[in-house]
Amino acid sequence: MNILLIGGAQNTGKSQAIYKIAHTLQTKGFKVIKGSIPLSFKDFMVVLDGIDNNGKRVTVIINSATDTEDIIKAFKDFFDANVRCNILITSVRDDDYYPRKEFFKIMKLNRQDDKILEIPFAKITRIKKYRTKPLKWFADNMDNLINHVLKSNPFNIG
Repeated sequence: MNILLIGGAQNTGKSQAIYKIAHTLQTKGFKVIKGSIPLSFKDFMVVLDGIDNNGKRVTVIINSATDTEDIIKAFKDFFDANVRCNILITSVRDDDYYPRKEFFKIMKLNRQDDKILEIPFAKITRIKKYRTKPLKWFADNMDNLINHVLKSNPFNIG
């Protein structure tokens, strides 16, 4: 299984980026087979089925929230019920921030054994009245990076 993690601190846009990924995959013909993608942004878990760029059928599990151990455990249950997936896309907190270590332990992921790519998100820390332009710049560039990663090996779904 190939794993894409969107990592970062609280309120850096991880869940919103994952929400965009799910909608983008739907526009590319991926169908929801379990769970749902909300019409407006909120946390969610979903399994999508579709055809990758090489013409092969793939199943993608997408999860937006990993804020607490209980949320991670609920996702682990959802994941275990859908273990035949090819790709996992989820958020994770940044290094040494609760509950990052618990995420890897509960999900039984090993960074050395599993095929994991992590895109780190950061906070924009400008004065509030000057924040709009850099926030848009950051979001647009992260969207471009994520789309490029998803189009490329090993994901091939963009």
